[in-house]
Amino acid sequence: MTYSIIWSPDALKSFEERIEYLKINWTEKEIINFRQRVNEYLEVLKETPFIGKKPNKLKNLHIGLIIKPVSLIYRVKTTAKEIGLVLFIDNRQNPKKIQKYKG
Repeated sequence: MTYSIIWSPDALKSFEERIEYLKINWTEKEIINFRQRVNEYLEVLKETPFIGKKPNKLKNLHIGLIIKPVSLIYRVKTTAKEIGLVLFIDNRQNPKKIQKYKG
């Protein structure tokens, strides 16, 4: 059975922030490819929700690499068969900024 994807407000906001940042430094084709990569990753995630790395500091959360500079933090709810998207992060940012998402 596939899991459903639930976008949190923070995930949606951080996704749009990543797009805005990429618009400054990347071409339109690269941005389209990024969006496509996110969609492909989410489709795979629906079938195999535990593919992301599970860091010790972020209890109950997983991190999946989308592209080299951007990862996705998400939470798997096995009983509800849901994947809650928490945040898209810039892999170069200070990890302390994401500590508030510990679950």
